[in-house]
Amino acid sequence: MVIATEQVNNLMANQHPWLTGPLGWGLLIYGVWLLLAAFRVAVPMRTLQVLITFNYGWSLLIILLISTGQVIVAPMGIRVAMLMALLTAAMGALLFRHFKLLMGKY
Repeated sequence: MVIATEQVNNLMANQHPWLTGPLGWGLLIYGVWLLLAAFRVAVPMRTLQVLITFNYGWSLLIILLISTGQVIVAPMGIRVAMLMALLTAAMGALLFRHFKLLMGKY
């Protein structure tokens, strides 16, 4: 989203092209934060909760934007965005399972 902003906008028929670049930078920062958390011996509970919330929030935001037709309107863009939302939700579910294991409730 950062490197090929114009191509991503064309793929998704984005109505707000100024939004793609900052979202890409935010996702890069989130990915680095997730990678740094993965290398820690003990991830703090608060960090894990925030990561889970971001994953589920991103998935819900994508579904909301697609269903209202606000940003992503092209059929191929909808397919790609839904696949990414599914993968993000799956990662959130795995993090939530890990969180429950750490809390001793699973």
